[in-house]
Amino acid sequence: MVEGTARFFTQLRAGVRAEAWIAVVVLIAVTVVAAWSRVGLFDLPAVPSTLSVDQAGLAALDQNRQVDEFIWRRTDPDMEKRIVVDWPGPVFQDETINREITEPMARSGVRAGMLEIDQGDVEAGLKTLRGSLKLDPANVVLGNAYRIKVFHLRRNYLNEARKRGELTPQFPPHLVKQPIAFFEELVREHPSRETKLQLALSWVDEMLLFPALEIKAPSSVEAVKILTDIIDNGNEYYVPALFARGLNHLHRPARLVWPEADKTPPDAAARDIGLCVAIGRKVGGSSPRLQATLAMALGDAYVKAGRLSVARSWWQIAQNLCHDDDIEQAVRRRYGWRDEEILDRLEEELDRARTELDHPMTDLALMWN
Repeated sequence: MVEGTARFFTQLRAGVRAEAWIAVVVLIAVTVVAAWSRVGLFDLPAVPSTLSVDQAGLAALDQNRQVDEFIWRRTDPDMEKRIVVDWPGPVFQDETINREITEPMARSGVRAGMLEIDQGDVEAGLKTLRGSLKLDPANVVLGNAYRIKVFHLRRNYLNEARKRGELTPQFPPHLVKQPIAFFEELVREHPSRETKLQLALSWVDEMLLFPALEIKAPSSVEAVKILTDIIDNGNEYYVPALFARGLNHLHRPARLVWPEADKTPPDAAARDIGLCVAIGRKVGGSSPRLQATLAMALGDAYVKAGRLSVARSWWQIAQNLCHDDDIEQAVRRRYGWRDEEILDRLEEELDRARTELDHPMTDLALMWN
């Protein structure tokens, strides 16, 4: 009798625990649905049902991640065997070579250039990178790698110059006007949405390295001009350009008159980033972290547009989409902002984000990592 009673209560407790877990899951689901409904899910911009991941710039993200790991030498040996080819040295520009050959040659060349730089031969390494990229100019992973490498080289040079007490540091010849000058050349030779994107982001890199308003403002305007040219010429659903333009609008100081302020509506950032969210929901394939980053940025954009309750709902969605520590901490900080201080606190948060130069906001690796 005692054993039977004990067994009964054990089963009862197990049943209660199971029901409790079910209740928790249901509560979370209801919370997410409520958050989506509060922001007006169906108010997101319309996206064509025929839109492809390639048109959206979200194709082959897993392959991009593998290539990125390979050229930055973060891969395991088995992956390298699948992706590496022998690097023939700096023999470039033969466009008659089959792309099945030139694409892996370009990857291996970029990897070789990275190694040269890390071993101390910076000038030769940059030359190898540029020559390799010309073999596959529309490859966003390779273009991103060159641009980010130059960004770090320039930042490190500026830091060392400041330690030496130099008031007006002068870059060595191989870093002067780079990477803008190279991507301007590449756009002339190979005009595509991908090469133009890298040129636009190079202008944003410039404003991150030199945050003084007299450099930041014209650099941002030039970047937006190039991004708008991409979007308005057959690429209206190209997420990398839309997100980059949206972030440019988002990071402009709210209480300063910007050079093109009369042409920019207050909700410009929310429009671009909202379209990115809608495209991502339509075509899929992006990581939870990228989805959360877009949702949080959309919330920030709605603060700039004056729609605070909508902003907080998007922050909640970001928290539900990804549980990485930095995402959750960023959302918690935003939850603590009162209405009367929210715009100033957001400006401070965006200022801090622009100073995170180890991983600058222009690093496209966010798209595939």
